[in-house]
Amino acid sequence: MKHIYTFMVTACLMLLLGTQAQAQKTTTNYGLIIGDIAMQHINSRMEVDFTIFIDGVKIRSNRSLRITPYITNGDELLQLPAVIIDGRRRHIVHERSKSDMAASADTYIRRYNHKEQIIDYQTDVMFEPWMSRCELILREEWTSCHDMPLAEATIPVAMLNEQATKSADALMATKQTRKAYIMPQNTAATDIATIDILFPVNRSTISDRYMDNSTQISALGNALINNKIKAIHLTGYASPEGPYPFNTNLAKKRAEAVKKHISESNISPDIEIIAQDAPIDWSELKLWLESSLLTNKGDIIAIINSEEINPADKNNVIKQKYAADYYFMLKNWYPKLRKTAIDIDPNALTMAEAKEQLKSNPKNLSLEDMYMVANSLQKGSKEWEDVIKTAVEFYPQSVEARINAANVAMDHGNYQQAEKFLNGIPANNPQAMNSRGIIAMTQGKLQEAMQLFQNAEKAGVSEATYNISLLKELMAADK
Repeated sequence: MKHIYTFMVTACLMLLLGTQAQAQKTTTNYGLIIGDIAMQHINSRMEVDFTIFIDGVKIRSNRSLRITPYITNGDELLQLPAVIIDGRRRHIVHERSKSDMAASADTYIRRYNHKEQIIDYQTDVMFEPWMSRCELILREEWTSCHDMPLAEATIPVAMLNEQATKSADALMATKQTRKAYIMPQNTAATDIATIDILFPVNRSTISDRYMDNSTQISALGNALINNKIKAIHLTGYASPEGPYPFNTNLAKKRAEAVKKHISESNISPDIEIIAQDAPIDWSELKLWLESSLLTNKGDIIAIINSEEINPADKNNVIKQKYAADYYFMLKNWYPKLRKTAIDIDPNALTMAEAKEQLKSNPKNLSLEDMYMVANSLQKGSKEWEDVIKTAVEFYPQSVEARINAANVAMDHGNYQQAEKFLNGIPANNPQAMNSRGIIAMTQGKLQEAMQLFQNAEKAGVSEATYNISLLKELMAADK
């Protein structure tokens, strides 16, 4: 996943089988490291793969960094699915609007500042003739809390120049099957809960009798008792109809009221309570507008997004131009904006702590903690493989651990050991079908391998799609 100002990129061009362009690691203008870059024309598809290392990038809570790849020959331009790396608050907003983004192929990742994180990017599109001489470029774009662009940059990362062909034997010698690993993210690193305490108009006193507060306060109490907590983040809000300075002060008082309530709940003094405030939660209001049937919702959203209208004046502009819609929002939505939003983060192991445990006493780590470490390392590196081997050693009954260990064994040509790891795993497991298909290929059982790959592809294993194209080339060469 790269920039626009002045840039110079080290890229090496390799002509392989159909054709393939590869580049070494490069650093973007905003500090991302892009590695394992490959752009390949395989049969009727153009495949794009690279790895994003985001260790050195810190993202503010209400900001996002969008990375969008493009294929271009200077005249034609094709945009590929983007990766959006969110700060904490932006990720919460995007998670809440998942249903609206269901059709999007973009990927949303939360950034955990000061932690190592790796993103593997893979996609493919229909190959078109103009792509025979094309370039892969990446566009980086910082966006604000309203997904408004703040700054951008682009960078070229790979080129494709189809001028060479090779025999089928040479083709097979330069290509590798793809293994389907199961590397879940550590769920302990996500928010335990997001809870909203609501307030009557112009009030900052907590009442368990107001609206849904009884349920929300109960949920807050359960979260404080039943979870190991690292930090509690509070954001106070007011609804838009009041004077802006008054709203700012009111939002602050609401955040402080909830902070006081939590502080009196006998929680550990080591838990950090972070209180902040915002006069209006425009993002929440926009989400309701976008999913509503209001006639003028698009125009109202445009007013909210406008940089030319003073934030303190936006509510009055909406009221004057769209009175019917405004009074509907005032009655049905504004009461829910008078709140303090509570985000509770668990006290999970830090990356450094997990890595140290992995070296000194791995039996104390959960399988999820081991995969958290693995996900922070370069896929395929010796350190990454060592974590995969440790995982199967301490969790030999885990289907995930055994499939991953089988794949590592195959990467080293040990297919007998791979078969042992796969023995007993259900025949319909998608990733195991892909691995068994690779073993069948090595045994010359091409029809069996094709059936396994096709079944894995139907189950959603993207690596199987690549292996099918590879196998078809092999079968055609055998005719």
